[in-house]
Amino acid sequence: MEDYGFLSGLLNRIFGKVLPEIPNEGTIEFSLLQTKSTREESIKLLKDQANSNPEVLNDLNLSMTALGAKVVAFGLDNKIKGYFDLLSINSNSFNNLANQLTDLSKFHGQELEIFQKTLSEIEKKIILLRKNKSRIGTSLHLTVTTRSILEYLKRLENLAKLRVDLNSESSWSVLLENYFDHHQKKNSLRQFFSRHTDLLALEIVEHNANKGEKYIAESRKEYWSFLFRAILGGGIISIFALIKIYADHFEFTQIQSALLYSLNYALCFIVVKKCGGIIATKQPAVTASTLAKGIDRENDLRIDSMQGIVLLVRKVFRSQFISIVGNFLMAILFAIIICLLLKSIGLNDVIDSIKPDYLIKNTLPSCVLIFYASIAGVFLALSGLISGYVDNLVLASRFSHRIKNSSRFFKGPRLANFVENKAGALIGNISLGFLLGSIFLLSHFLPFSVDIRHIAFSSANIGYAVTMKEFPIEIIIKALLGALCIGGTNFLISFSITLNLALKSRGASLKILPTLIFQVVKDFFKHPHHYFFFFKS
Repeated sequence: MEDYGFLSGLLNRIFGKVLPEIPNEGTIEFSLLQTKSTREESIKLLKDQANSNPEVLNDLNLSMTALGAKVVAFGLDNKIKGYFDLLSINSNSFNNLANQLTDLSKFHGQELEIFQKTLSEIEKKIILLRKNKSRIGTSLHLTVTTRSILEYLKRLENLAKLRVDLNSESSWSVLLENYFDHHQKKNSLRQFFSRHTDLLALEIVEHNANKGEKYIAESRKEYWSFLFRAILGGGIISIFALIKIYADHFEFTQIQSALLYSLNYALCFIVVKKCGGIIATKQPAVTASTLAKGIDRENDLRIDSMQGIVLLVRKVFRSQFISIVGNFLMAILFAIIICLLLKSIGLNDVIDSIKPDYLIKNTLPSCVLIFYASIAGVFLALSGLISGYVDNLVLASRFSHRIKNSSRFFKGPRLANFVENKAGALIGNISLGFLLGSIFLLSHFLPFSVDIRHIAFSSANIGYAVTMKEFPIEIIIKALLGALCIGGTNFLISFSITLNLALKSRGASLKILPTLIFQVVKDFFKHPHHYFFFFKS
């Protein structure tokens, strides 16, 4: 029955691991710590003591009253009642529970059935509240509170059975087994994070899943639309890649360079988004969540249709493929066009800032190249999660409603609608820009160098390099293969991280992946063309 904030709870557990809390002498908890008996022997001893102690029944009544009061207080809380009203959920069962707890002396067999029915009704309402997170938003506090209430309901049911029959072996065993489990895991950091983040993580990836559906081509028209949008994105990226190259020409300090690079990346992603373009490497962070949602469409933590999932993988793969092709080809082609244009108009200052040998060297295949591309993949996944978190925060905090009714902001719906619909994507793009642009600063604190490689920017660099200098054909081919390796690594790392989190947030096991991969590989060899081009099937 802990009541704490996230940070204080985390610090308490860390302190508890270093210096465990010791219960007072004379308590059951203290005797359990001192005894060397097995769990089974301790449970038997406690049951024998409980059956011979006349105070047990009174303590049992107090326990049921205390737990029931917490459940009732939750259901009658003004904010929670507001959620129930918004979702049209009847909260009368909380009042019924309060009435049933007033006189436990008359608690017998028939009353137990009524009591269990009330607890079941409340449990369904809490689960319904959690399932409607997309309408009300969620938070760490709401996540852990609703989970605690569900645990209280299960414990109340067990105590009620024990109240009817104090000699029930099964009820005593469940109660004491739960205590032992709690005692062993009360300082577990892993369980603490899992307990606090399950619903919040699910809501974050749910927002990403909804966004990811926009990046899956459902028709031939959408498929070719993705290509044109990716071409637009690649063209814009090639411009900002040149800005970064030109910025390197000046002798800025490391901090100034990091700030300039970060703003350049962030502005690039925002402009591409505003112009309707597509950056292929940003798609995995949202399409992975869509795939996880497709695996568990019924929210029952099971694979609903393996064939349906295979078809979804087809759509995701070919949509991602055509987007990468558009970014890759256009970034190179447009970089060549820009470079030729700069030469024709005589902008020698910009031309001289392009160092072809350095740019080609940074795209040649190597272990360092894969490592740098992996870092970019991690940041791409992280920016997607940040975007989903901001979307949820806006919804849960009712920012748009506050703005519409605040005298300190502009009157009217424009700002409120912008915050509600665009804030997540905007913050996600800005955060990604600063992560990519400033990570190289860590090289000063680590024993190895740290940097990033992004397929679209690297492709543009190849275009600038080959226009400025003639390279052997084998070097150009290696550079192109290196850019494709960067893109594959960007995609694989970002997709894997997001899919892993998406599956865990739904409580699903990664054991389903081998079966899924086998079916996808089997389908790929049977219909390989469907994974690259759109065919009606």
